[in-house]
Amino acid sequence: MGRLTADPEARTTTDGTAVTKFRLAVDRPVAGARRDDSIDLIDVVAWQRLAEVCGQDLKKGRLALVEGRIQNRSFEDQSGQRRWVTEVVAKNMTRLDGSPNSSPVAGSQVKEEIIDDSELESDLPF
Repeated sequence: MGRLTADPEARTTTDGTAVTKFRLAVDRPVAGARRDDSIDLIDVVAWQRLAEVCGQDLKKGRLALVEGRIQNRSFEDQSGQRRWVTEVVAKNMTRLDGSPNSSPVAGSQVKEEIIDDSELESDLPF
């Protein structure tokens, strides 16, 4: 649970799959620490219908609860160096800022399906 640090980046992959990426600032209670020292920045990526909803409903500063799994992946940047990313792949998202649309949004509302997103990560446009 945290606040968005910026508006989400909503895109589509080359095959038309919706993907949205955003970052949450999450408070980490630490005794005696300054407020700035006790915040973790968590990268979140959502796919398909959940990506569309996140891209439309979330804005900078909004409070959101995200459920999902942690994923580590690597990629080669433009200079040819190997980079590693740790992110949460969202399964559900709930806006907690008291708006009328604050109900949970599941990643796949029509039918539950398991998606192997390891094939999709090479299509990430960012």
